[in-house]
Amino acid sequence: MANPSVLIAGAGPSGLILAIVLLQNGVSVRIIDKEAKHRKGSRGTGIQPRTLELYDILGILPDISSAAAPNAELARYKRGDLKPFAIAPLAEWVEPAPDVPHPNALSLSQEHHEAILRAYLAKLGASVELGSELRSFVQLPGSVVAHIVVTDQHGTQREERTQFDWLIGTDGAHSIVRKQLGLSFLGETRTELHIALGDIVVEEGADPRMWHVWSDPPKLMALRSSRADSKVVMFAYAGRAENLADKTITRDEFIEAFYSVTGRHDIKFGDTSWISNYRPNMRMVDDMRAGRVFIAGDAAHCHSPTGGQGLNSSVQDTVNLGWKLALVHKGLSPDALLDTYAEERLRVIAQMLTLTTELYNKTFRTTARRDTENEDEKDAWTRGGALTMLGVNYRGSSIVREEGHGIGGSKDASISPYAAEDGIVNTGARVAFRAPDASGLVRLDGSVTQLFTVFRLSVHTVLLFGMGPAGFGWERMVEVLRRRSADIVHTVQVLPRGVTHREANSQVQLQVDVLHDMEGHAYQGYGLSATELSVVVVRPDGVVGAIEKGNGAAEGVEGYFRKIFEN
Repeated sequence: MANPSVLIAGAGPSGLILAIVLLQNGVSVRIIDKEAKHRKGSRGTGIQPRTLELYDILGILPDISSAAAPNAELARYKRGDLKPFAIAPLAEWVEPAPDVPHPNALSLSQEHHEAILRAYLAKLGASVELGSELRSFVQLPGSVVAHIVVTDQHGTQREERTQFDWLIGTDGAHSIVRKQLGLSFLGETRTELHIALGDIVVEEGADPRMWHVWSDPPKLMALRSSRADSKVVMFAYAGRAENLADKTITRDEFIEAFYSVTGRHDIKFGDTSWISNYRPNMRMVDDMRAGRVFIAGDAAHCHSPTGGQGLNSSVQDTVNLGWKLALVHKGLSPDALLDTYAEERLRVIAQMLTLTTELYNKTFRTTARRDTENEDEKDAWTRGGALTMLGVNYRGSSIVREEGHGIGGSKDASISPYAAEDGIVNTGARVAFRAPDASGLVRLDGSVTQLFTVFRLSVHTVLLFGMGPAGFGWERMVEVLRRRSADIVHTVQVLPRGVTHREANSQVQLQVDVLHDMEGHAYQGYGLSATELSVVVVRPDGVVGAIEKGNGAAEGVEGYFRKIFEN
């Protein structure tokens, strides 16, 4: 039996999502993790709206949503008080809309999050190999040979050297893949606050529907629930004494410190499941690829947990990489396409580090200064906005077609990779930004669907909008689209209300999926006219690669495809 094509070292969310994307693209994978058992603990609990959209496209959102909970309110206390002096949501609730159906973050223990992803992976015929550690690798002209040490449940070790086409390191901040590649990991480690993290059961005294925070400068104590129906909370204790900084706190020591900082002896604790020391690292690499080897997630960047961006950035790394790697592996795209992974993601990660570091500084600076509510503190604890990641974009990328849309080139310093420079994210379809959803679309068989269901991580989706005049150049457009097989380009005609399929087909003369925009959400959400012919190309990762209008639309679409495909 042939070896799998791709070795993924590290089975956290980024590795699991990469495996799912590759398998959905028909690429075989082997995913390994050096741990003997799956990791326990809440850890990164926030799932941002943009990640929820990607999960929707992947088809795993229902299971995630049913297990997750809305972000809780934050309660802040003075020492000894039973009632908080301030209660506020981490982010203001945003009403879902047809183009943005998941505008609010969800909270889910990483332990349960990963279990859901592993279950979905199993449906695709793969599983995580525990106790399997990547020790080293050697790159050959057309492959990678990995040295793996497998330890069974009895502690017996077996060494293997196995050949793969590609290797991706999703093996965390201490990544062996990054270290062997010799990639820089520039940044800083914060040592001014010694932080202990862990999960502990709260038997009584703290409402699990809220997050609870106390400050006794320079100390901070927080209890963070991930579900209102669970007694397990994650604690964060910042400001431990210097002489205890390198010693892992015990359960009893934490409880003693908690009562000392908060004065709340009414809160009763149960067992702990994990405890560790933590020092914020704000670091990132300067590249994410060397030949046939890549890194993603925490292996490529680590940062303060403030803002809930880490897990989400890691997932978005691998979604960006996965579709590109699949096309190159299948011989459908040139190897240079893989260089755009780092080109697109590094600018986003750099901005993410800036945002989360600023938020970290605000959080601990304002917390240490006072224990009464003011505007600075509200700002320090406020989430939402750019942190939803709905504005993350790849403007300036060499593979998106930005010509004619008033968007600067890659050297334009005004381009923000994390949000629109004007602060407005959802202003119709925009090249290099997320493609909006649209609900209420009716198929020819009468079934109702939405664009996020139509999009797939295995194909480009070409959306044909509008009913323009004859002579628009549809013959040339049909020719361009026919050159790409349906398994790599999925063409969808979005008809406005009042236009029949027969009327539309007389113009297009192409076998396409037809969706009637009976409620008008697609045309409104994309900011397009029903009387003007427009073509929107949506990448497999749900990003708009091109918007073309007028007689030159066919050449524009072909120009985009030339950036992506081999021929």
